[in-house]
Amino acid sequence: MNSPIKYLLTAAAVTAALVLPGAPQAMAYPVGPWGVEGSCPGVGPRQCPFGPSEDGLTWSYRGASWNYDKTGAFVCGHDPGSSARNAYCSAMMTLVRALPPLPIGELVDSSS
Repeated sequence: MNSPIKYLLTAAAVTAALVLPGAPQAMAYPVGPWGVEGSCPGVGPRQCPFGPSEDGLTWSYRGASWNYDKTGAFVCGHDPGSSARNAYCSAMMTLVRALPPLPIGELVDSSS
């Protein structure tokens, strides 16, 4: 079976095997169903030390977390040493996840 089609397919397979490992990953930020860029706007996953939650609304690094609404606005942060702030933030994020995309981060005081 020395057809030109066989040679073309073989050449295409070899080229793909050489080129694809150097191609950028398909997964790039923003993440989650809402496309939130979170704590790493404009950078790739390997350049960002933060780990996003599955829905992309919570970004964590070394025990602290930054939380965003579905429009990408900062809502609140979890701090390992502040139980009052953590309770407030947990309640806010329950609201954010339950409601449709609203600019909650713009409505709340993000310094709290």
